[in-house]
Amino acid sequence: MQQQLGENISKFRRERNMTQDEFALRLGVTPQAVSKWERGNSLPDITLAAEICRVLEVRADTLFGLEAEPFCEREDFAIQREIRQNLIAEPLRIEIGYGLVTCFTDGLKTDYLDQCRKRLAAETGMLLPILRILDEECLQDTEVRILSYDRILLQKTFENADLQTYHAVIDETVRLCRENYGSLLNKQIVKTLLNNLHEQYPGILDGLVPDKAGYYRVLEELRKRIAEKGNIRDLIHIMEEIETALDS
Repeated sequence: MQQQLGENISKFRRERNMTQDEFALRLGVTPQAVSKWERGNSLPDITLAAEICRVLEVRADTLFGLEAEPFCEREDFAIQREIRQNLIAEPLRIEIGYGLVTCFTDGLKTDYLDQCRKRLAAETGMLLPILRILDEECLQDTEVRILSYDRILLQKTFENADLQTYHAVIDETVRLCRENYGSLLNKQIVKTLLNNLHEQYPGILDGLVPDKAGYYRVLEELRKRIAEKGNIRDLIHIMEEIETALDS
């Protein structure tokens, strides 16, 4: 397991075109520690597992080599991961023409998307899902398509391939997320929202979720609130009202 994990970390890091120094910096560890992991001489602390998966953009079972069955004949982790991702339509997906690849690569190195995500959360209580951004050969060089569960929300061609275009696409994505959040919501997003609520206010959900109300029950209520008010930031009172309704 130790050797396999080290090989997987090295493989996925190189697929992301990250040096050991850059990978270490993003994790807050030393390059020497990363080198030891990749050589199979030591294991990362278990508390780093989630962050390693996030930085490498892989699932934990993939990172640890625990996938139940292959999805193609070749033992190619990148291809198998892509097939897994393509099997399921994402809540939000951005497709771009080849001419926009460089400006998106540069844009993702900035904190603009993080700031937009924070602002959306502060204004509405909505969590912008992790965005999957793919280049598509069927699109024109500066064309963009934004989809939710394969439903096209926006298709537009931009004049330039620069950072301003990246900002404009992210702004459009956030706007569309906000306008379509009811249909975009799923049980996994609800679970993430409730996990955050439980972490900050543990008593709110005690004996309620999933004991009395399942995630789908909460999903229905959040969709109702979004349709009525366009805002679910008062999640504490929403959950209290769900509990009151169930107890009455």
